[in-house]
Amino acid sequence: MDAATAIGAVLRAVNDHTVVHPYGDGLLVDLPLTYGDGDGVRVLVEPMGSGYRVTDRATAATLLAMAGVNLSAGRAAEAFGEIMRNAGLNGVNAEPGEIATFGVSDDLGRLILDVAQASLRADQLRWLAPRQAGMRFVDRVTDRVSVWAGRTRKLQRDAPIPLQSGRTRSVTLRVANDGTAAYVQAVSLRDPDQAAEHCYHIFGLSKIPRENRVAALDGSERDWSPAIVTELRTVSDVEFFDDPFSLERQLETVVPPPQAALTS
Repeated sequence: MDAATAIGAVLRAVNDHTVVHPYGDGLLVDLPLTYGDGDGVRVLVEPMGSGYRVTDRATAATLLAMAGVNLSAGRAAEAFGEIMRNAGLNGVNAEPGEIATFGVSDDLGRLILDVAQASLRADQLRWLAPRQAGMRFVDRVTDRVSVWAGRTRKLQRDAPIPLQSGRTRSVTLRVANDGTAAYVQAVSLRDPDQAAEHCYHIFGLSKIPRENRVAALDGSERDWSPAIVTELRTVSDVEFFDDPFSLERQLETVVPPPQAALTS
């Protein structure tokens, strides 16, 4: 299979599963993408002056509010603003929580995809919802990675990681796509020394490349001893759970999405 064949297959799939409905003076575009709760991604395209305004109609913000995420202040609001800046959206006439942009007709396809992608990224902020009483850190890590992964990557809990000796040990998660995998170990603050030593031991014995091992540490960097963090960084990448998008960025680097084929 060559790049043209793969690109053609992806474009046909997008074409066959994209549905458009008239809506007032514009169009509702249903894309073959889903939010973390399984709802489909829908954007509104409206004519405006010499071009088009594209918006998610604050769908992601509504889903986050339903999940208990406060977008008016704090880390969630900061992360939402970061999404807008990184996506390069101009936010024309946007209401609070709405993801919108404006551009000329020649850029309409890109505008639609940019808004859809930003809306999906915003939906990943649902992990910032107030913690459920008694919820284990390993489950919080799993929920967060599951939202990020969606349907484009395969997740395996309590996944075996191969060791240099030929044996295997279990880690929190294995995230895979197209033959590439990242191994994630949740490191809780409940017993930080023991959790860190367990992570160090397993990753240190593993034959998986260091860049494919991710230690997800509870809390922020200030919650951890610098010595522990330094030790863990010798055997894995280290990401802090309270740092918005850091875990997702690292996993995106190790396990890129299938859409990367479109840029071939």
